Amino acid sequence: MQSIASILSLGFLIALIVAIVFGVKWYKSRKDKSGDNYKKNKKRTIVTLVVMAVCLIGGSMAQNEADEEEQAAIEAQDKKNYKGEKEKFIAMYSTLGPAVEQLSEKEGDEWGDAIDNSGYDFDVNSTIDNIEEINSEDIDNVETVLDKLHTTDQKIQDNSYASGKDKKTIHDAYLSLKHFADHATAISGSYDDFTDEHNQMDRETADKLEELQDL
Repeated sequence: MQSIASILSLGFLIALIVAIVFGVKWYKSRKDKSGDNYKKNKKRTIVTLVVMAVCLIGGSMAQNEADEEEQAAIEAQDKKNYKGEKEKFIAMYSTLGPAVEQLSEKEGDEWGDAIDNSGYDFDVNSTIDNIEEINSEDIDNVETVLDKLHTTDQKIQDNSYASGKDKKTIHDAYLSLKHFADHATAISGSYDDFTDEHNQMDRETADKLEELQDL
């Protein structure tokens, strides 16, 4: 349909030029209104103007239909993209959530063991540094997947097909898991705070996963 609109637009331009030419000739021969040149140029000008009108109206209709077809194609692609990105997001979330939970639990256990086995010279900062070094590979893996989850979330937020409600559910879920991942990959605070935060964030991300699965 776009090609038809382009052809009609070109036809309109050609008809416009031809109408100007015949119109000028018609105007110049106006003194002899009974002459053949006057009559021929008048007829040609009118015919060309009719052709212009047909091309203009037809071109506008064809362009509108082409725009509608293009918009429908965009919406169909956005719908397909959203379905794929949503499934990808939920799959990554389902994998990353338990991984963060296991990492945080392991770090908490190691922190608790360090406290139990320590003397009066227990140092929190060195203990945290040691825990992060021991679990550096798992920390790197969590951060890598979290980056991919963030990218997928952004694609969904930019998708025109996804509803505002779905976007909010997905983004809120991402933020909850990001906070949980930050808790496990950048340890801070006291041991008691760490364990309390673990329990709270673990429950929250589990609730968010249920909301995602209901989409």
